[in-house]
Amino acid sequence: MNRLFAGLYARLALAFATLFFIVGFAFLALTNWSNNRYYQEITQNMNKSLAMYIAQREPLIHNGIVNDRAMKDLGSLVMVVNPIVEVYLIDTQGKILSYAVPKNTLVRTHVATKPIQTLLSSKQPYPITGDDPRALNSDRIFSAFPVTDGSTTAGYLYVILGGQSYQTLTQSIRSSYIVQQSLAGLVALTLFAIASALLIFAALTSPLRKLAKAMNEFQLNELKSPTLKPNEGDEISYLSATFSAMRQRINEQLEKLQETDRLRRELISNVSHDLRTPMSSMQGYLEMLMRPSITAQERKSYIEIAYKHCNRLTQLVIELFELSKLDAGRINPNYENFSLAELLQDVAQKFSLTAKQKNIYIATPESSHLFMVNADIGLIERVLENLIDNALRYTPKGGKIKLSLSQQKNQVEVGIQDTGIGLTEDDLPHIFERYYRGQKPTEYQQQSTGLGLAIVKRILELHNSVISVESQLNRGTCFKFPLPIVQQHKAA
Repeated sequence: MNRLFAGLYARLALAFATLFFIVGFAFLALTNWSNNRYYQEITQNMNKSLAMYIAQREPLIHNGIVNDRAMKDLGSLVMVVNPIVEVYLIDTQGKILSYAVPKNTLVRTHVATKPIQTLLSSKQPYPITGDDPRALNSDRIFSAFPVTDGSTTAGYLYVILGGQSYQTLTQSIRSSYIVQQSLAGLVALTLFAIASALLIFAALTSPLRKLAKAMNEFQLNELKSPTLKPNEGDEISYLSATFSAMRQRINEQLEKLQETDRLRRELISNVSHDLRTPMSSMQGYLEMLMRPSITAQERKSYIEIAYKHCNRLTQLVIELFELSKLDAGRINPNYENFSLAELLQDVAQKFSLTAKQKNIYIATPESSHLFMVNADIGLIERVLENLIDNALRYTPKGGKIKLSLSQQKNQVEVGIQDTGIGLTEDDLPHIFERYYRGQKPTEYQQQSTGLGLAIVKRILELHNSVISVESQLNRGTCFKFPLPIVQQHKAA
């Protein structure tokens, strides 16, 4: 990751330096071109009448004959006054008739007349360039004026402003000064660009380095890494925030998977134990029943015990399936309006025979309110059954179970209170865990599957309700949970 990032950092810095170099070179080229154009415009504008002054000194064409002597004299005069000016005499077709430059230096016999016409018409801004008779691939600024033979235009005086001497001098100066300055400037700009790139990209990529480090630690340290500080405003910060959210989500899912795996192992261990115990007992008693020497009384006792273990095994399997469906989210509450008071009466009636056999009194609420709620009547009935069964299981003979309904603002609170053996303070935080029977299980707790209260908690969580418990050892326990009231009716 670090090597990859170092390569990225170097490439970004190099790209920035290269771009800066290209921009600097283009700027220098543009500046040079602009200065050259500016010089040409000024020079041509200042010397636009030069050809007129030269042509008016004496006639250059008379009766169709070129005055070479006059051209030579004019050339000598012009060279003394301005050595960079070159004078040519051309006809109306652009053919060079005479010139005042060294012999054997011309490479053209004709020049284009269109730029001359453009210059004389003043229809185009300066600079206007024309053909250089001494160079095939170069255009020069010039001054021009018609040359007449009597009243007829016989040609033009074509004056190059900045001829070969000027170009030679310019090239010499450029080689000795401008090029050196340009190269020095480019080197300085390149060094500045590289230094700037290193500093700028070091600052810009600092969050990226932190992110790369966090991701590397996340990979090496068992999917754990320090939380990145959020920085708003750029894509790297958004990427860091996304990674932090992903890391948190992965850790949460990992914790859930670890907890699920722990519960699975615990479930397998407890289920295997709880299934093995009643099955071993039933097997033992069935083997006893196969003996021909047992009495009728012993046979009856063994059958009752085996039947009891069979019922316990059946109840355990039913509760296991029910709890597994609740944990897997496969149970969706079917909400409907019903009277909670009537449901509580019906469930209490189911346990009346068991309570009578144990000499336990179940007190039901005598309120005139029906307490209409919106919930899954089947699941709430299961909650009440488990809580009342739990109360009957841990309440000794002669005890009492009180069922109550009380309104708390827009909710009705259901209470199941018993006068049973109670719970210790150490047991209270764990009673809703599956298979929990206390640190020192009593005879009553050993008879329980340890799943009833876990089922109660899951069902109430589906209804966005929370169950609470209060208990005192040897004095009893009270479970309470709220449900929202839909509307309230008084019984007739």
